[in-house]
Amino acid sequence: MSYIFNNQISYSDSPNLDAFGRLRIAAVTNLLDIKHVYDKNPLQISEVTAGTATSVFSKEFARVRMSAGTSGDLVIRQTKTHPIYQPGKSQLFEGSFSNFQIETDVIKRVGCYTSTSGTPYDSVFDGFFLESNGITSAITFNIYLSGSCSYSADTSTWDSTQFNPTNFDWSKTNLMTVDYQWLGVGRMRFGMVLSGQTVYFLDYTAANNIDTVYMSSPNQPIRYEIRSSGGTGYLDMICCQVSTEGALNGLYSTVGIQHNTTTTLSTSGTKYPYIGYRLKQGYVSVTSQYNSLSILNTSNDNYLLTIEYNPTLSTTPTWIDIPNSPFEYSLFTGTTTATITSNGYVVKSLIGEAGTSALTTLIVDDNQIRNGVSVDGTLDEMWVNITPLGANATFLGTAEILYYL
Repeated sequence: MSYIFNNQISYSDSPNLDAFGRLRIAAVTNLLDIKHVYDKNPLQISEVTAGTATSVFSKEFARVRMSAGTSGDLVIRQTKTHPIYQPGKSQLFEGSFSNFQIETDVIKRVGCYTSTSGTPYDSVFDGFFLESNGITSAITFNIYLSGSCSYSADTSTWDSTQFNPTNFDWSKTNLMTVDYQWLGVGRMRFGMVLSGQTVYFLDYTAANNIDTVYMSSPNQPIRYEIRSSGGTGYLDMICCQVSTEGALNGLYSTVGIQHNTTTTLSTSGTKYPYIGYRLKQGYVSVTSQYNSLSILNTSNDNYLLTIEYNPTLSTTPTWIDIPNSPFEYSLFTGTTTATITSNGYVVKSLIGEAGTSALTTLIVDDNQIRNGVSVDGTLDEMWVNITPLGANATFLGTAEILYYL
């Protein structure tokens, strides 16, 4: 006689499971990380200050101290790129900070969210953040949908059998963690890391509970801010990261740009802009980069090619919409007189060989320096530049952009 047993193993909800209820693994895929070991990460973080507010980097303490002292003072530090969320995978945010205690007439926030791009940048929030509010004298965790508060919970409602939230010393260093399944209507958990263990205090569930999505976009930048309405205080930004709890899959898209009009670069040793692209204003949360380039030298000249992040051009470029894509592009054609007057950050470079049929193909590796947007809405630009090593050099070229929506 044989018997069939029910050997199903189930796990109760805990920090050992991700936001989708799957067992956590160590091999999460980092999408964006910020640490203040050497500088303020100016290529990755957009910073805005107002009034007498200050933002000071300390190598010794691996932090940026954000201080506000009079009404109207503010400091906002927000990543330019928005980490991509992939449906079906838990997204994980971790951020460390100190001096988050309530200070009279001072507001501090840490999380992943956006606001309006006009001063004072304090409306139409979208995303989530922990807030220390010296006006209402409360510390709350908040979720916003395009300016409307989807959820807010102060420490009096936080629930845990592991740690009493009234025992937090917010003036000390603390580590916040949030994971979420979006799909528009999933759940979000908020917790703090204590003694090396994640302690969850809130579990917000949207599915079967609300009428809409709980935040407009799951692709949210990391943001720390402090602002004063008359009080004095400071907040220390230390280290933060966003990961997907699984591999980044291959469901990306590509779009090509063709520079099919022969361009003459007249002066040897002068750097010329050749192909540029940027995000459209309505697509600022898209993750993108140049994937590959092909340059055909139609004159017998060697040349230097660089891919540069935010160079300064002598002429304002004309941006052309790429239909059904998140991008605009710009080309300089004919006998171009536009030059690069101030170098950008060089992401990639090569020496191209002379020859009327010398085709050079370049594959661009993954890079954390990507096109994004500043707090005030200024779009980053990525340019392919050519410095001919002979007079009246001529070129044709193409570029491919890889992106995740």
